[in-house]
Amino acid sequence: MMKFRSILLLVLFCIVFSTVGQEASKDFGQEKVVLQKPLTPEWSYFDLGLGFGLDYGGVLGVKGTFSPIPYVGVFVAGGWEMIDLGWNIGCIGRFVPGDHKHLARPYVKVMYGVNSATKVQGMSSYNKIFYGFTAGAGIELRFGKRRNSGINLDLNVPFRSPDFITRLP
Repeated sequence: MMKFRSILLLVLFCIVFSTVGQEASKDFGQEKVVLQKPLTPEWSYFDLGLGFGLDYGGVLGVKGTFSPIPYVGVFVAGGWEMIDLGWNIGCIGRFVPGDHKHLARPYVKVMYGVNSATKVQGMSSYNKIFYGFTAGAGIELRFGKRRNSGINLDLNVPFRSPDFITRLP
């Protein structure tokens, strides 16, 4: 039941975070001018990446990020976590838009999923994956002629369960 509440909280956070500032408007006297988005987006709706670490669900994994608006992305990841498959879902907030113009895009994120694992050789009873929230911040560096490729460098802070500490031999 606790996992369900945690996931529900994360999904609600992502929905609220993604709806903020979707349309800008300004009042000029009695007229209201609505600034509309261009019909063709200048940002990437979807990014897919191969990598390692918590963002990718384990030691090695794949992450897909959907960006409904330029400053916000929702991601899902799955990967191999030493003893089994791991996963993460989360929300990312960028300080500059996720377009093809910027070379560096700093961001903050929050995610829920695998955030630690134990594997003790010869003692399989200690092999376990632990789930919880993780917060992080980083920078996405884009390169290539159209800036379609990139690398993410970030620092994650997992909020580990007490079971993780007491499980160690």
